[in-house]
Parts: sequence; structure tokens; C-alpha cells
Amino acid sequence: MKSNFVKIFSLLFIMTGIMSCGKDNYDAPEETFKGAFIDKTTGEPFQTAIGGTGIRIRMMEYSWSDTPQPYDFYVKQDGTFQNTKVFEGEYGITPEGAFVPLTEEVIKIKGTVEKTYEVEPLLRLEWIGEPVVNSDGTAEIKVKISRGTDNPDYQQDLAEVWLFVSETSYVGDFSYSGKYSTHLTGASIADILDKELTIKTGYPNGISGDPTPFPEYTRKYFLRVGARTNIQFSGVNRYNYTTIKEITTPKN
Repeated sequence: MKSNFVKIFSLLFIMTGIMSCGKDNYDAPEETFKGAFIDKTTGEPFQTAIGGTGIRIRMMEYSWSDTPQPYDFYVKQDGTFQNTKVFEGEYGITPEGAFVPLTEEVIKIKGTVEKTYEVEPLLRLEWIGEPVVNSDGTAEIKVKISRGTDNPDYQQDLAEVWLFVSETSYVGDFSYSGKYSTHLTGASIADILDKELTIKTGYPNGISGDPTPFPEYTRKYFLRVGARTNIQFSGVNRYNYTTIKEITTPKN
């Protein structure tokens, strides 16, 4: 009797497992939402961070509910994005980054939908010339920082400027060397807008004292300048950026 009970229980367990492996009621998401963010004035790609301090795209699927759970994803450093795992439906889409806020737009996602966002950056950062590697083991760059918008509500004072240095091209506030990057705050950035600013590597705590030189062997480094004001979006400090430059330090 006990043996039969065990056999029956085992059979039911196996059948339940087989049934649970069957196809569920929903197809996998296969629609695509892709596009880019560009500077509204210059037409250039909008430079940003990756991850939580970069551009967040929030999608609210209104196909089934007026109060859906938000679905967030983030764009690439050059302002492009591509999400190939979206369910078909109507979405309220709100991008958020270091630019004048955009209002929610309801978009029908079916197949491949491409969207270009023209945005007003809070700050516009431009390289002046190319980085120079110095004989003292540092590198030096020139940059110009200006307002990216005429909207007075988004023209707060500069809070900080960084020359971020990294051994990878994923360089920014999310990935940088604590020894070779340079951090500028306070009086050093009090009156720099629309002017040529020279920054040398190796001053993570300001520009006093001696800079930290690069190692005495050949290596590639990636440089990027980031700057922000005191304004936050969703409680997050978000930087505006230059493009990325690459240098190779010589063997001493």
C-alpha cells in the first residue's frame, strides 16, 4: 500500500513539473525602441554618462493600466539607445538627464520605433585643441564651458568640474582613476563660463600641491571633462560632458 502511494505521488509530481514547463500566456517582448539624443542648438550627439547618472528613459505602459509600474533603461555615452525587449503597447515615455526637462509623450510601440530627442543641455562643453602629454608625466587639456540653454530656471551656478581619467573608454563620474583625475570646485570655477579653461591631470583634491604623474611606462588613457550645476533630477547629480579623448603616455 505504501509503495503504491509513493508511486502515485511521484507520478503526480512529475506531471506537475511537465505542465509547469509548458508555454506561458505571454509571448516574449520583441518590439524595439531606439534612437538618439542630440543638442538642439548644435545638432551634435548629446554626451552623457552610462547607468544611473546618465540619461534615464522611463516607460509607463498604459495599455492595461492608468497607473503602471515604471520601466527604466539608460542610454549609451554618445546619447544613442536601443531597447529590443519591449512589449507591444502604448507607453508614456519621459527621458531625464542633464538637460531642460521634457514632458511625457505617449508613443505606440510596435515593430521598430525610432525617436530623436532634441534637448537643451544645462551646460555645453567643448574641447579646445587636443590633449598634450607633458614631460613631467602629466597631461594637459583645454576646454570651454558655456550655458546650453537660455531658460533662466536651469542656469544655476557651476558646482564642480572634473577632468576624468580612466584606463577604459567608459570614462566619467561612474568610472575614473582617483589618482590621475582632477577635481575643480569653489573659487577655481567661480568665473570660467565662456572662457578657455586649462586643466592638468593628477589633482583629484584640487589644484594645490604637486600633481600625481602617470606611471613611467607606456599606457593608454581616456580623458573626458564633466561639469554640473547644483540642480538635481530625481535626486541625482547629472553631469554634462565632452566627447572622449585618448592619449598614450610615453615611457620615461
